[in-house]
Amino acid sequence: MLKGLLVPKSIYKLTLFVLILTTFLLMSYKLFILDYELADLIPTVGYDVEVNMQVSGHGDSMSLYTYLPVSTAHQTISDERNAPDVFTTQITVDGLNRLVSWKAPSVSGSHIVRYSYFVQAEHVVYDIDRNISISDNLPDYLQVYLGEDEGIQVNDPLIEQTITELFGNTVPDTYEALYTIHHYLQDEFQNRNFSGYTDALTALKLKEASCNGKSRLFVALARKLGLPARLVGGLILNQGSKKTSHQWVEVYVRGHWIPFDTINNYFAEIPKNYLRLYYDDKVLFKHTTNINFQYMFHITKKLVPRKEMGEAMYASPLNAYNLYKIFESIGISQNLLKIILMIPIGALVIVIFRNVIGLETFGTFLPALIASAARDTGLMWGLIGFMGIILLSALIRKFLDYLQLLHSPKMAIMLTVVVIAMLLTTTIAVQTSYLALAHISLFPIAILAITAERFAIIQEEIGFRKAMRISFFTMIVIAAAYAVMSSLFMQSLFIAFPELLFFLIVLNLWLGKWVGMRLSEFIRFRKLIFKGRA
Repeated sequence: MLKGLLVPKSIYKLTLFVLILTTFLLMSYKLFILDYELADLIPTVGYDVEVNMQVSGHGDSMSLYTYLPVSTAHQTISDERNAPDVFTTQITVDGLNRLVSWKAPSVSGSHIVRYSYFVQAEHVVYDIDRNISISDNLPDYLQVYLGEDEGIQVNDPLIEQTITELFGNTVPDTYEALYTIHHYLQDEFQNRNFSGYTDALTALKLKEASCNGKSRLFVALARKLGLPARLVGGLILNQGSKKTSHQWVEVYVRGHWIPFDTINNYFAEIPKNYLRLYYDDKVLFKHTTNINFQYMFHITKKLVPRKEMGEAMYASPLNAYNLYKIFESIGISQNLLKIILMIPIGALVIVIFRNVIGLETFGTFLPALIASAARDTGLMWGLIGFMGIILLSALIRKFLDYLQLLHSPKMAIMLTVVVIAMLLTTTIAVQTSYLALAHISLFPIAILAITAERFAIIQEEIGFRKAMRISFFTMIVIAAAYAVMSSLFMQSLFIAFPELLFFLIVLNLWLGKWVGMRLSEFIRFRKLIFKGRA
């Protein structure tokens, strides 16, 4: 009898051992035979950038213009998308810049034009040789970057006087000239958030300026010394919405255009969250006069796999990227593969919160499904949308109970209400430019309807406070599952090593034998526990 009782325990241990060994052997093969680099698993930062332009017309023709970024050694632009509304779109090359225009012969009422792209950039630092003299023998095409422009008064006596004050009668070398100009503007001038136009002389006289005034003065001083210099306009990519653009300087040194930003103290370097939109002294937006025009940049920071990791994994037969090829052949996207791989991780998070911590949630795996759908809405809008739909559906359910309907028709009506709520939410989100919320339509509709019914039942049987408490716990678990499932490090890790799914089974097998006290129980009975020990 005792021997029979030991058999399940030995099988349990053997199962754990086999799964752990399989995971270890497969990962070791990739790391030591196929030479996977663990450092390449660490994701890099990328940014979704969307510019929204809202216009109101009165029946006349309308034109809008702005600049689009181009891929360079510093930045890579991909996944460009255009939503022109009633306008026709044309992209042209204007010197070094890429110009997009939207035109329509007759525009009435309000319209929204959207253009979006994905940006990946690298932090680039230049090492300037300290022994390079300022050259007098420059190619003809660089002469334009030595002359005077509107707002860049190279030949003004005050500019020449400033050069004399900084360098005396000596001719500095390239590094000394750039270092002195940069730190003169950095140390002697106050940064100001002026929204208007500031030319070089105004900045010099006031000893304060915004990025455009400091940059024009930098260019004027550099050109006066014989260093080709130009303005660069762009964005500082920070998460959120903004209207402010940024301007900095590039100076030509030995075949390279080297960046300088005295506002944020970047000397011969450009950080990875700087996006170049155009070169030279341009206006970012132009449009037909006498129209209502508003614009806004929406920036979302994302982690993306490193290119080196993708290339290494494609060369190996034992990774999920090859499985992706199978998915792709039947029209299923790589994002769906990532979701499939992340759902078991979300399930593990839920098991920990339910079995170890002791939080009660709606449904066993509802939080993981909502968390996976919230990848497109973002966590905040995902939780707002989830609770909004649940509360609305629960309210409708009470009305249906009042009508004394049978269960199946009642559930069909609630399902329909959920669909209507999602469609309305998406429509309102698009009209108000809250585009993340527009992806609420990706939520699992049937599960939301069932959850809403369960919310209503708990409210009737136990009370509203209990229903809201479970809803609160459900949102906590959704947030935790979202944090783990949206981690690109985890996504990269499981794409590189899908055999880790075996290890997830090991963890669930171990948690399946959990007989310890849950954290919630410990908190609840802590006085008795510590009193007993005393």
